[in-house]
Amino acid sequence: MARKKDKQTTPEPSPEDEAVWQRLTASTNPLPHDSRNRHVTQPQNGRSKTPARTDQNPSLPGKAAPVKAKTARPAGSKTPPSQPALMPRTRRRLARGTLPIEARLDLHGLTLIEAERQLARFVARAQGQNKIWLLVITGKGARGEGKLRRALPTWLDRDALAGQIVEYGPAAPNHGGDGAFYLRLRRPRK
Repeated sequence: MARKKDKQTTPEPSPEDEAVWQRLTASTNPLPHDSRNRHVTQPQNGRSKTPARTDQNPSLPGKAAPVKAKTARPAGSKTPPSQPALMPRTRRRLARGTLPIEARLDLHGLTLIEAERQLARFVARAQGQNKIWLLVITGKGARGEGKLRRALPTWLDRDALAGQIVEYGPAAPNHGGDGAFYLRLRRPRK
């Protein structure tokens, strides 16, 4: 049977150790209260006992708040309520090629006005040729903030295009990912 060891006593620090410790602690600041418990896991009900972290910590003057990175997802990835989002199964079929993409349009290098005009002509021409599935490549833009990519959903909800597009959504990675969109055209009336 193993016995517990008696309490060990720590030796008194030497004057050299004390001087080193004083120099070390003189250049440090204590952690803010909410940072002290960051290693504690969240309870199962999702509520934390530690206060929420604020962007600006008053206990650390002169320290800038961390800058949150912008997401790389396009603003158009959430389809506006006027048109339903592309179904995941349909998106997979387009990515695999079981649903053929019948026409493509690349808007790289165009201004917003030129791109909107090209898109309107492209959709009208494709509908006249009885095409259903289209791929529009906008590009991701600099740092993921492409103007064309953000503007495309707005264009699709305006005027004549709103009546011609049934649904749309971001393309699969093999077709351009967040820098491209699948569009489904309304079948022309006969």
